Amino acid sequence: MDDQQLKKMHEEQGFRRIDELNRKIDTTAYNLEVSEEILAGTPSDAHRDRLRGKNTQRRHAIGSMQKEIRDIEQTMQTRSREKST
Repeated sequence: MDDQQLKKMHEEQGFRRIDELNRKIDTTAYNLEVSEEILAGTPSDAHRDRLRGKNTQRRHAIGSMQKEIRDIEQTMQTRSREKST
């Protein structure tokens, strides 16, 4: 496998990973939204506390996935510049 093929393979893997992360972000954001709706109608303090904890985790997860996407894109840009020089 030559350098060109290897770079193309890494680029394809990067795009696949970004797509996968975007799907996970969408699902997590949806779960967060639904959970917020449930939270508004939940009379139980214990249940509300659990939902709030999960929602905090969801927000952190979304931020982490967004950061991973930015990191992948930055790596792909760096490799692209290296390829063109």
